[in-house]
Amino acid sequence: MRYLAININDTLDQEWYYKCDSLIDCYKYFESLGEGHGPKAAIYDMELNKYLWIEETRLSDDERLNNIVFEAIKKIDAAN
Repeated sequence: MRYLAININDTLDQEWYYKCDSLIDCYKYFESLGEGHGPKAAIYDMELNKYLWIEETRLSDDERLNNIVFEAIKKIDAAN
């Protein structure tokens, strides 16, 4: 899995990610979300170590997004 599709629900103060094999998989994941899952926030490429896309309203959330990515990568590395 190369990509992280990141969601943030500000109302419930929840955040999560989904590991994707391709960008298309990330967008399909976002499209499959039901109500209450929070809007899509970003797509991160773990191979290039950079964001490929960030929702415009999340541009000021760098610290929160970076923390999500850091924790996700830490968990993924620990599982391998």
